[in-house]
Amino acid sequence: MWCSLPLSGGKKTGWFTNVDRTVHLSRQAIEPPGEARSDLDIFLDYSRRMEFRDRDGRPLIKWHSAEEAFEAWKACSKGRPCDYSAFTYDKLSGASGIQWPCTDQFPEGAERLYVDGRFNTASDYCETFGHDLTTGAVQTPEEYRARDPRGKAMLFAVDYQAPHECPDDEFPFWLTTGRVLFQFHTRTKTARSPELNAAAPDAYAQISEEDAERLSVDEGDQVVVETRRGRVTVPARIGGIIQGHIFLPFHYGYWDEPGHARAANELTLSEWDPVSKQPYFKYAAARMKKASSSSVINRVTDAAEAAGAQVMQAAASAKEIPAAIKKALTAAEGRRPLALYLGLLDQSERHLSEAFRNVAHHHGESPDIQGTCLLMAGWSAEQAEALRPIITRYGEESQQEPDRLRRALFEGPRTGGIGLLRDLHDLWLAAAEVHLCYEAVRQAGRALHDRELVALCEASSAQTDRQLAWLRTRIDQAAPQALTVI
Repeated sequence: MWCSLPLSGGKKTGWFTNVDRTVHLSRQAIEPPGEARSDLDIFLDYSRRMEFRDRDGRPLIKWHSAEEAFEAWKACSKGRPCDYSAFTYDKLSGASGIQWPCTDQFPEGAERLYVDGRFNTASDYCETFGHDLTTGAVQTPEEYRARDPRGKAMLFAVDYQAPHECPDDEFPFWLTTGRVLFQFHTRTKTARSPELNAAAPDAYAQISEEDAERLSVDEGDQVVVETRRGRVTVPARIGGIIQGHIFLPFHYGYWDEPGHARAANELTLSEWDPVSKQPYFKYAAARMKKASSSSVINRVTDAAEAAGAQVMQAAASAKEIPAAIKKALTAAEGRRPLALYLGLLDQSERHLSEAFRNVAHHHGESPDIQGTCLLMAGWSAEQAEALRPIITRYGEESQQEPDRLRRALFEGPRTGGIGLLRDLHDLWLAAAEVHLCYEAVRQAGRALHDRELVALCEASSAQTDRQLAWLRTRIDQAAPQALTVI
C-alpha cells in the first residue's frame, strides 16, 4: 500500500492508515525548507527521468497530485480486503478518521471485520498461502488448495520451542528489553524534548529487591550487565520485577553518548521470527555485578565480522548413490532386504542430524540459520531414535552409502554467502535421501500390514517434508545475493 505519510512536520499532504485500519488525512502546513522536496515530487521526478511506460507506451504514472495518487490507490484496492473505493478527501476532512473497508456497502467505514463469519481464506481469493509457523517455510498454492478452507477461519497449533538461550550457572539471569513511557525508539525526536528527556534521560537496569540484596546493590549504583554478546554499565533501579530477571530499556546507546556502553539490543540474540522476520531483540541469558568505581566500560564491538565469500568446488555427483544401493542390494542376497533399508534410513537420518548441527555451527552469523538448523537436527535425532523398536523387530544392515553421500556433499566448513548456499543445497539433497528412504520403507510396511511401521514412516516423512520446505525457502532467499552480488 502506498501512502504519503505526514510525518515530516506538515511539509506535505497525504493520508495514512493506523494499525486499527483508521485512515487519516493530513494537509500540508508549510513548504519544505531549502532544497528539500516532498516524497511525491521526488517519486514523480524519478518516474519521469526513468521514462517508465505502461504497455501502451504512455507514462506509467498518470497522476501528479496527492489526491490523484489517492484516487489511483482507490481503484487499485477496490474489491480487495482493504477496499478504499468510497473514500474521498472531503469525507476524510470532516472526520477524525474512517476505517477501511469504505465501500458502497460501508460508506462510513466498517468498524469490525468478519461479522458475517466469512474470512479471506478461500484459495481463489487470497494472494498468499501461509507458512510453517515453526520454520517459516512457504506453503505452496497447490498445498493450500488441497485443503481449501473456503472462507472458514483457520487456527494453527504450534509446538512449544524452548528459547535458544536460557539462564545457566555462568549467566543466571533472564535479561529482557523494552520501552519506557517517555521515549520512542532511539529518541531521535523525543530526546529533543526537554520535558521527555528529563523524565527518562538514561538507561537503567531494573532488578528485584532480593537480587539487589544478594549482590549488595543499592538504588542508583552502577552495575555491569553482561551477556555472551556484550555488556553495558548503567545505574540500578530496584523493585517492580520478579527475582532472577533484569530489564533494560532499548532507547539509549553509544550513538547519542559515545563511550558509554548502554545499548541494550547489542546484548540480545541476533535472531528473528521465522515468518515475519521481525528481530527478537527481547531476551538473553545474562549476569550482573556491581561496578567498581574505577572500572571503565567501553562499547562492545560487533562479535562477528563480515566473512569474505569463498567459492567452493562442486561436490562429487550424487548420481553414484543409486548405483551403490543397487550393488549393495545384490550383495545382500539371502538377507532380509528390509533390514538393509532400515540400516540405510537410520544412518541417513543420523548423518542428516549431524549435518544440520555442523551447518548451524559454521553459519552462526546468519540470524535464523543457527536456531532453525539446531531445531531440525533435533527432529532428525528424534526420528532416528523412534526407529529403534522397528529395527529391533526387523534388524538392520549397516550401509556405506550414507557415509559416501556425506563425503560427496559436505566439504565444510564453508563460509560467506556462497558457502551458506552450498551448505543449504547439500542439506536439501541429504534430506531428500532420507525422505525417499521413508517412502520406500513405508511401502514395505504396507505390504507387511505393519501399521506401526507405516504410521512411523508417515509421521517422520511429514517432518522431513517440513525440513525440505524450509530448505527450499531458505535457498530461494540466499541465492540472489550469493550468486549476483560481487
